[in-house]
Amino acid sequence: MEDSRAPAPVRTRAHLVQATLTADDGLTVIAAALDSRAHPSSQRDCSHLVHSIYDRAGFSYPYADSSDLYHGTDQFRRVKFPQPGDLVVWKGHVGIVVSPARHIFFSELSRGPGIDTYDAHYWKERGPAKFYRYLKH
Repeated sequence: MEDSRAPAPVRTRAHLVQATLTADDGLTVIAAALDSRAHPSSQRDCSHLVHSIYDRAGFSYPYADSSDLYHGTDQFRRVKFPQPGDLVVWKGHVGIVVSPARHIFFSELSRGPGIDTYDAHYWKERGPAKFYRYLKH
């Protein structure tokens, strides 16, 4: 007599890998970031700004401050090579990568929302930056 039960699904590493933002998704995040200059956030800190930009771009996550993001959260995966739309995070500051080739990021700066380079002396003094990519759920 044959066993009529269906075989158990085969689990591969591909099943364990969660999808992350695509390059096109990253451009959506960048567009939302650059648009935020025309609509300043009522919250004047970097982590609230980044959170609202991701939300506006359609990639929501539970709010996390820059320290939590620096240490890692379930909503983002650390990456070695950033793409536009990824987070660049230091202890105490977070921004959104605009151009990895030029090391440009967008964030709340001392003069308000704007862009800067993450390899500038000021940011290097904060210690090593970490890059994180949003995990789609």
